[in-house]
Amino acid sequence: MKNIKYIIILLFVAAFNYACENDDSIERRGKPAITVLNKTVTVTEGETATFDLEVDYAVANPINIRIDVLDDQGNPLVVTLPSGAPDSGNGLYDLVTLEDVFVPYNTWFESGYFQYGYTGGTGYIANFPAGQTSLQINIETLQDFIPNDTKIVNLKFTSTNLLEATIDEVVSINIENFVSNSLITRLDWSGDYLDNGINPCDGDTALDLDLELYYNGAFTDFSYSECPEELTILDTDPDGTYEIDASFWTSNGNTSSTVTNVPTTIIFTKPGIFYQEVDISSVFPLADGGLSDGNSSAITTFTVTKTGTTYTVTDSNNTQIAQGRNSNYRITKTQKKQFK
Repeated sequence: MKNIKYIIILLFVAAFNYACENDDSIERRGKPAITVLNKTVTVTEGETATFDLEVDYAVANPINIRIDVLDDQGNPLVVTLPSGAPDSGNGLYDLVTLEDVFVPYNTWFESGYFQYGYTGGTGYIANFPAGQTSLQINIETLQDFIPNDTKIVNLKFTSTNLLEATIDEVVSINIENFVSNSLITRLDWSGDYLDNGINPCDGDTALDLDLELYYNGAFTDFSYSECPEELTILDTDPDGTYEIDASFWTSNGNTSSTVTNVPTTIIFTKPGIFYQEVDISSVFPLADGGLSDGNSSAITTFTVTKTGTTYTVTDSNNTQIAQGRNSNYRITKTQKKQFK
């Protein structure tokens, strides 16, 4: 009888231990660690870098992870700047555009970590629901079409002060140059120069500039409603002669006391191969208006001769703008930011 009681007790203890080990509803001591399974991700610019994370065990509350984009010295980059007096309590701020990546999560401030005023700061917060053991953080890379060497962007993942789980990891994104055999043309007139303070790209009351594409004299494509306007001659398009018309359609009555001509650039790029920017502001005097305002001179034409994947671009004076492959071409950081 004693042996039977002893066996029953052992079976009960074993069953209790098994149930405890396999019942996640029983609160565990401490906090689970979060591990990054792939600390280095390689993508082509314009693609999304995905980091896979694993939580030791599920928790009953949501998990917040702070994301900092690091500079070359390993310091967090500022991602928001104060707008107005930082001690006013209004909580207004401006987002900072990063050069190589876009982080699609709320900033530290937007996530409620500041109550009064704002002095600018670093970091984003990724929020995950309770009960998860597999997480993903996605970072979007920016495609700039400019010839670049492979770029490395480092980020730091850390726990927030809610500390539902622990993490302190530095991860890296290798961003390889995007290369295309197509020719992209962009027309840009953005800026801050109109007297009424509106954005010159801003809808029906702003300035209207256009791009049109012709192939062997036949109307082929257009870009009328974007800023910048953009057209593409694909590598699969037929060889021959293309004409690109860049025109100023209307000023919509806008004036400027700071500029005489509409600040306009046209960009020709074979992404990752060559990039050429041309200032055509002198073609578009703002006071003279555009084509629909009666100014028949508010247009200029560029010719593109396509042979396979080689493009020769000339302006209206038959001056060659760009041709073929030029992988050593570099532009300034200011031009690069304007292009984005």
